[in-house]
Amino acid sequence: MIRYRFIIWASATYNALLEAAARVMVAYGSKALTLEAVAREAGVSKGGLFYHFPNKEALIAGMLQQVIDQKTASLKHELEQEDAPNTPGHWLRAYIRSFENHNTHSSPMQSALLAAVAENPELLKPWQEKFADWQRLIEASELDPAIATVIRLALNGLSFAYLFGLGVPQESLHKQVIESLLKLAQE
Repeated sequence: MIRYRFIIWASATYNALLEAAARVMVAYGSKALTLEAVAREAGVSKGGLFYHFPNKEALIAGMLQQVIDQKTASLKHELEQEDAPNTPGHWLRAYIRSFENHNTHSSPMQSALLAAVAENPELLKPWQEKFADWQRLIEASELDPAIATVIRLALNGLSFAYLFGLGVPQESLHKQVIESLLKLAQE
């Protein structure tokens, strides 16, 4: 199993490299994601890129970790903003709002998921572990576990609809879907 450890803080160059990798993926697809292409897109030398990412797998792992970190930070923020903390469904409602506030469906870092699967499915392990943790929290939300899981799966489906351009709902319908999920998470 491949594991990469990342420093909690990231330099501006580190973040610029991740953003450049996402731009390469979005513009040209996963096959175009090479260290040379990322260095060129970021305007750094290959040596500068190697300082942060010794290989393509480390770069993809960094992209995936950034998505996890951003989603986790958004979820933490929403939990702190929850109007009715420690009530049934409070964690799930925060999860739903974090989906919206993190803007998961338009994040170019989502392309890292595609790259990970194409490059090495083992790179998805931290993502799989995080979702398993969230699923446990969803099931413990004091709501019907089946309904709570349906809500999570609906959000996943919405995210993939945006990622792949599969029947993307109009903005007004998107908002109604989120409102409906929030209502389900209060029952």
